[in-house]
Amino acid sequence: MIDHKENRDLVYEYLILNIRKNFNLDINLLNEYILVKNIVSKTMIIVPTFSDKITVHPNLKVFLSTLIFQLNSIEYNLEDLERELNYLRNRDSELEGRTAV
Repeated sequence: MIDHKENRDLVYEYLILNIRKNFNLDINLLNEYILVKNIVSKTMIIVPTFSDKITVHPNLKVFLSTLIFQLNSIEYNLEDLERELNYLRNRDSELEGRTAV
């Protein structure tokens, strides 16, 4: 499982790049979630604190909620996250190289 606190920047980038890939949006996610310790498992988890910026887009809200749920519950390890980030970074740079016709 990923230590969300230790890898805060990677988690943030993962969420940002996924939004860009799936919604073609560049959005600031600061203050849209917090890291807290689960009182039962004693692990750090991501808790959504979505503002109107997110909630006015129902599909984006569901998408982000799903990503956060996956990061919190699936046995994602750091290598998995880094691999996914490399894919998203490469895809993002490929899209930047294209021009609209």
